[in-house]
Amino acid sequence: MSSDVMTGEEFRGLRENRGFNQQELAEFLNEKLGRRYDRNRISRWENGAERIPQLVVTALRPTAAPSSVGIPAVHVGPAMTLVVSNQKGGVGKTVSVANIGFLLAKAGRRVLIVDADPQASISIHLGVDPHECELAGTSLSQVLFNDRPTREAIVGVCDGQLDLLPCSIDLADADTNLAREPNGTLVLREKLDEVRDEYDFILVDCPPNLGVLTVSALNAADQLLIPSQTEMLSLMGIPKLLENVVKVRRRVNPRIGLLGILPTLFKARRVQDQAMVEELRKLAAANKTRLFTPVKDVADIAKGVTAGRPALELNPNIVGAEAYEEVAQALLELLCARKETLRGAA
Repeated sequence: MSSDVMTGEEFRGLRENRGFNQQELAEFLNEKLGRRYDRNRISRWENGAERIPQLVVTALRPTAAPSSVGIPAVHVGPAMTLVVSNQKGGVGKTVSVANIGFLLAKAGRRVLIVDADPQASISIHLGVDPHECELAGTSLSQVLFNDRPTREAIVGVCDGQLDLLPCSIDLADADTNLAREPNGTLVLREKLDEVRDEYDFILVDCPPNLGVLTVSALNAADQLLIPSQTEMLSLMGIPKLLENVVKVRRRVNPRIGLLGILPTLFKARRVQDQAMVEELRKLAAANKTRLFTPVKDVADIAKGVTAGRPALELNPNIVGAEAYEEVAQALLELLCARKETLRGAA
């Protein structure tokens, strides 16, 4: 397939490989490129009646992985900690953590994923049995409350591409237990500090609430990513979360930044979803942060859970890959900027 000229047959194959029908491809291109293509235009490209614009070819071709922005694929430490949180459940937090973590690892970074949700969703997603972890003492609860060294509770997943600090239902009492500890909301940060120099990124999957455990994660964070389903209930909790970020920044953790808002489970054909993306865009602008490309609601993304792997490992060409690639690229750029800052201060 030429990088400059693409036949209609090749274009059709690329569309089908990405899982689009003609109408869905038009919607994808319009969202990504700000154009007004329709199904008839797609059909003319595939029939050879019109030349396919190069920007369309570029937009449709998947990228293998985010670039490393000039950083050698070696550990630069200390780790940048990304907390992924929204107080509503079912918004794609766990799936986002799994796929962003995989892309960062594929770009040559050392990545630790921390399961801070008592439902143990990311542990299950990555093929780890929470009950077995509880019995073996390799769980976040053991680290937080039994003073187990963090390193001893970490397990390798995805054939060693990622590391995971798993949890189980025994984390359900974490809010109560942390509240009893002196400066309990700093315990998680303290325990992550034990391994911070061993990783480039630490990604924390939070519970769907603004309890003590979530505040503990914010206290340990360098950046916050807010996934939000494109429906009203998911949006309603974001302002309260942002209020908490302001308080955490003022009182405990001045370094925490807002990476952006990631729309999820987006259906381009639904007027409601389009309206909610516009509301999220206004919310992002008001808070001077980024609105990432929406993750479309496609079955292939959820298939990773059944397989115990990130969906992008199973199929890097699935619809939605570009949204996770944007987030991973933003993190890599921040890592690059921090490296330059440290070099300048040396």
